[in-house]
Amino acid sequence: MPAFKLASRFAQLGFLACLVCLALSTVGRTAEAHPATGHVQHASEPECGVCQAQPPPPPPEPVCEQDCFVLDTLSIRGAVAGTLSFELHGSVRAKGEQKIPLFGPPSQVRLEDVTLDGAHATIGFDGDHYVLLTSGSKTGARTFTLRGRLALGSDQILSVSGPLVSLDAHLTKGRLVEGDRLSGLQNTVLHFDPLSEEEGRAEPSRARVPSVFRLARSLRFGNETSFVYRLVASQATDLGVVRLPLKYGEKVQDVQGSTGWQAEGQELLLPTTGHEAEITIAGTLPAGAPNRPVTFKGDERAAYEWWMIESDPEHRVAVGGEPKLVETSQSPIPPIMPGARVYLVQRGQELEVDARSLVRGDVLAAVVRNHNLFVAITGRGELISDETVSFDNNGLDHLMLTPAGKAMYLSTDGTAQRILHTTAGAKDVLVPIRTGPHTLRVQSLSEVKFTPFLGALGIPSSSYALTTSNMDVTVGLPDSVYPIAVLGGDRLRTAFSSVDVFAVLLGVSLACFGFRTKKTRILGALATAGLWFVSHDGFVFATGTLFTCGAIFLASRFVRGAWLPAASGAIVIVALLVGREAMTRGGKETIGERYVAMLMRDVKKPSPETSYPPPAQEGSLETKAGVTPVSLSVPSSDLYVLSSRQLVTRDRPFVPRVLYVTSSLLAILHVAWLALVGALVWAHRERLAQLKQQIVARLGRRPEPKPIMPPREAPPF
Repeated sequence: MPAFKLASRFAQLGFLACLVCLALSTVGRTAEAHPATGHVQHASEPECGVCQAQPPPPPPEPVCEQDCFVLDTLSIRGAVAGTLSFELHGSVRAKGEQKIPLFGPPSQVRLEDVTLDGAHATIGFDGDHYVLLTSGSKTGARTFTLRGRLALGSDQILSVSGPLVSLDAHLTKGRLVEGDRLSGLQNTVLHFDPLSEEEGRAEPSRARVPSVFRLARSLRFGNETSFVYRLVASQATDLGVVRLPLKYGEKVQDVQGSTGWQAEGQELLLPTTGHEAEITIAGTLPAGAPNRPVTFKGDERAAYEWWMIESDPEHRVAVGGEPKLVETSQSPIPPIMPGARVYLVQRGQELEVDARSLVRGDVLAAVVRNHNLFVAITGRGELISDETVSFDNNGLDHLMLTPAGKAMYLSTDGTAQRILHTTAGAKDVLVPIRTGPHTLRVQSLSEVKFTPFLGALGIPSSSYALTTSNMDVTVGLPDSVYPIAVLGGDRLRTAFSSVDVFAVLLGVSLACFGFRTKKTRILGALATAGLWFVSHDGFVFATGTLFTCGAIFLASRFVRGAWLPAASGAIVIVALLVGREAMTRGGKETIGERYVAMLMRDVKKPSPETSYPPPAQEGSLETKAGVTPVSLSVPSSDLYVLSSRQLVTRDRPFVPRVLYVTSSLLAILHVAWLALVGALVWAHRERLAQLKQQIVARLGRRPEPKPIMPPREAPPF
């Protein structure tokens, strides 16, 4: 009894302690009730022992909202033409009722005696598939096994909604077209192929042959070899799956008249519905061996076939073999290429086709008729290029142009265009063009550098991937540069001609004829030849003098007496007449002046184009909408050179080169010629002094007076 009283006392004390805690928690302070015991405890108070003794509540279970079922395996057994049995294993991952999609379509598949784990199964359908209504266990996860029988309709197809991990078909009669063991099925249509009893016993893997089997084929040889097959088949029962061999490496790209077709190895599986089918198959054939015919043979199931052979103009096709050539209108496939031929191929016959591709020649989509390049070079070395390109376009959308320098102006048919580059900082200019004849004008700016005395200057031009029929180049040079020759054209243009060569040879010959010593002959030849390029009149006078002196000296060796003055007079007269004729025909200008005058003839500078952009719309803030380039004015030059070439291509460019001398070198040559003349005079200083003395003595001598004769006396009378 004392122990019982002691225990009751402790119980009463515990109960009083709980009442005290409850009273304290209600005195105007923030309190919190324990979720298990309902005890209210203030936040600042220590935890109650009773509250600490209660375990925390378990967390709420997650609710499955998506993919709450798993379908593992489906097994199908029996004969395709009869009733099939199936067994489906799966699991449910949620407690609530689930709607699991099975297979269908309900209009073509009939389900019978369906059980779920040995009990009656609740089956319905939703759209194009059956559904199983079931729920999970109390713990949430549950595996199930669904068994039953199914019968296929006339289409003999089975659609599986899935996702289904694997499918095994154990068929005693017939076959599954997609294969007996499949995996990973979702929204998949399966096709079953029933076999006849006799063929099933003798050769189970061979499909039934339709009673009507007609084939028409078309082979089309072009950039690629394509084919079109048209198949017509029919029989008293359902056709099922029609198998068409692909014996020639056909790659099927499109099939019309069959849903769910599949190429399996060298066979094309064509699922059909009903008793008749008309199927069109299109695709490509691999390229045959070059210079070797290909042999084609018809299908053994068809009594005859129509074979149409077509080719484009770039292929030449030769057909041989036993088949007979018939009219094109008899083919069920209409022709699409000119020159189509149709052959009737009987069963067992072969058709040999030899298709060879013709060599395609390169053609010009656009060509430049005339390319006129006008170049002006200033004294500081700035090079301004003005190019006019007249071309005919018959297939290009744009022209990639590489200007000679920095592009400053671009116009098409007299209308200024914006200068467009493919990338920032690129030199190439993209010019949009249209078909037909057009004129393109480009102005560019670059720099050149002249050497102090002589050199060669290359004239750049715009390049493009078009063939140019004719290109003319006109180059204007500053006054300090004198052209000698222009290279690179169809013919060589130089500042010298055959007349200059004849004049130089004549001067050298007369110098050797007129002077006596070796030294004076060398000096005289150089001075006389150089005089032709300095002064035409001086050259005529000097050569005439040398000819006269030499001829008189030569005549004095053979003629004596009174004949010598007569011969000398005749020599002088001949020299005067020849000199007068040379001065009259040759003119008074030097060879350089005549060359420059010839080049400046018919030279016309290109005039700047006037092009105004369309005005901006009223109220528009886009001030640069109508900004287009403005053409430059080509400066005038003192000297011009010309060059031209026919047929210019990118592989055979035309870059004229101007050989030139500068005014500094000409000044040095003038000084050297004057030095030669001085040396020649110095070599004849003694003779010149004697000649001077003779002339002075002759001029200073006075004639003696004649004696006065006395008058004769008159004779005496």
